[in-house]
Amino acid sequence: MLLELSIENFVLIKRASLSLSEKFTVITGETGAGKSLSVQALKLLLGARADSRQVRPGEKQAVVQALFANPESVTPLLEERGIEPGDDLIIRRIIPASGKGGRIYINGSLVSLQDLREITADLVSISSQHEYQSLLKKGSHGLWLDRFAGLEQERERVSGLFRAFTTCGKELEQLVGSRRRQAEDEERLRHEAELIDSVNPSEDEEEEIQQELSVLRSAKELKLRGESIYSALYAGKGAVIELLSEAVKDLERMCRADARLEKMLEDAHSLRYQAEEIAHEIRDYVRSLPSDLARLEQLEERLYAIRQLRRRFGPGIDDVLSYRKEIEEKLAQASGISERIDALKKEKESISGELLDAARQLSERRIDAASELSGAVCSELSDLKLKDTEFIVDVRRPEEPEVDDIGPSGFDNVSFFFSANAGQEPAPLARIASGGELSRVMLALKAVLARKVGVETVVFDELDSGISGEVADMVGKKLRSLSRNGQVVAISHYPQIAASADTHIGVEKGVADGVAITRMKGLEGEERVDEIARMLGGGEEDARAWAARLLGSVLRRA
Repeated sequence: MLLELSIENFVLIKRASLSLSEKFTVITGETGAGKSLSVQALKLLLGARADSRQVRPGEKQAVVQALFANPESVTPLLEERGIEPGDDLIIRRIIPASGKGGRIYINGSLVSLQDLREITADLVSISSQHEYQSLLKKGSHGLWLDRFAGLEQERERVSGLFRAFTTCGKELEQLVGSRRRQAEDEERLRHEAELIDSVNPSEDEEEEIQQELSVLRSAKELKLRGESIYSALYAGKGAVIELLSEAVKDLERMCRADARLEKMLEDAHSLRYQAEEIAHEIRDYVRSLPSDLARLEQLEERLYAIRQLRRRFGPGIDDVLSYRKEIEEKLAQASGISERIDALKKEKESISGELLDAARQLSERRIDAASELSGAVCSELSDLKLKDTEFIVDVRRPEEPEVDDIGPSGFDNVSFFFSANAGQEPAPLARIASGGELSRVMLALKAVLARKVGVETVVFDELDSGISGEVADMVGKKLRSLSRNGQVVAISHYPQIAASADTHIGVEKGVADGVAITRMKGLEGEERVDEIARMLGGGEEDARAWAARLLGSVLRRA
């Protein structure tokens, strides 16, 4: 409940502090005096975007502040943000003339605009000409019905499932398209992988093949030279081994006479053994030399295959092998996409079932609530001099609903149909309702909702547009009745409505220091009689007498 509203340097207001009734407060004043400035200031405290042009000319900043009796519903929202709850809720907003550095405080703690909107979402309901016009938009009718029936959670569940279903569908569509585009690439990658695998090269293989080819191509010459070496060292007449053996025998004889030659004898023995070992190794080498030309051809073909891989995927064999691993990763990713597609199909099917069930349940509850809302609004309109009115909440749905029929709020098409006169066929509200009828439909809806869901504070701006004086009397009574269920604030031009209020705030425009200024203050006693008399017009004495009678009749009704 809004207890106080303070405004400083806001548009034409230098300073104003308004104390509001817990029941019905009316704000009146001449046209252009600035009555709606209080509503604009309140909207800022509920999260509307600020504009530096709202700062009074010549001032550095505007400040608006509200004091609410702290509703229990706000406490968890405050605690989530580390704000200390109290008996009251104080919201303060500063709008700098520079347009930069605006600040918002709740109970003294600095908060963001988003935090402000979330915390105040259910504190105040403001009905202005913009909202009256929203009644003409069929898309808003479902919201009214859901609020009346208390279906916000069910609607949000459908909305959440719809978002999940849509997100899943979009991802699935993207992946299927991506998978389709990858199909050709995947076939090419598999072919390249098979090509590399068919050769299956190792990193040092090319060098090893070149070495073996060099031997094969020189095998004949190597054999001839090896045999020649073997013959010279060991097998031939006068071979090195034979000569070294004779030399060793001679050294042995010499050592018997001169022991100083023993070291030389040892070296000669070693030399003979080394020559013999070399001879045997060269013999084995010659015997091992290949003589198969088929092996030469085989190696040349493999070397060619390896070099082809290098030219295509290289430059080096390490690059070829690295590319093979990359192919494996890409194919694994493609496989992962296929698995994700399968998983998404199952997920979409599951969400589809949940969404369809949730939308059906929401639709059934809407249909049940539609006739109740229709009857309640008609009853309210009857009190507002629209006795022959028909107001129908029409809920239409597909005969056999499917998932494709569902939108963010389900598959229902909710429309308000209206007939203001007996015998007139109800038609869409936007087609036939006049301004005055639209205002009364809005009031009727607000009254029904306030009784049903208990709105804390309802603000009506220009509610009395297009209505007659007799109807204004009924509107005043309805607002007073509505205020017994929750706080009501109304801006009005009608004395009948003003007289019905528990608290009366007057607005007047003047000039101070050559600058236009709007003043607001609470009216009581004779001041209130004077204001209602001004609204009545006519002779001063007659108007004051009539104003006093209006106020007296309201007091008697109370």
